[in-house]
Amino acid sequence: MNIHIVKNKYLNAMLVLMLFSAAVHMVILVFFALASRDLYVLNYFNILDVDLLYPAIFNTAAGNIFAGIFMIGLYLAILKLNEHGK
Repeated sequence: MNIHIVKNKYLNAMLVLMLFSAAVHMVILVFFALASRDLYVLNYFNILDVDLLYPAIFNTAAGNIFAGIFMIGLYLAILKLNEHGK
């Protein structure tokens, strides 16, 4: 595996570890959501544990919709900021 995020090899190893751990975490959550039939575990704010600070806001249907919209918006912002030459 030859993934280079930054030039510093120690920081790069830590970032690759974090990315790998996050990917495995998401796969586990998807399987758990399917097995338990509880899609709330895929709520972006639940994944970030923001719901621990504001459970009344994010533990609702509107909170789930907002989390999805926020996640898509964040994805699009990151995609736009990381545009490479066309």
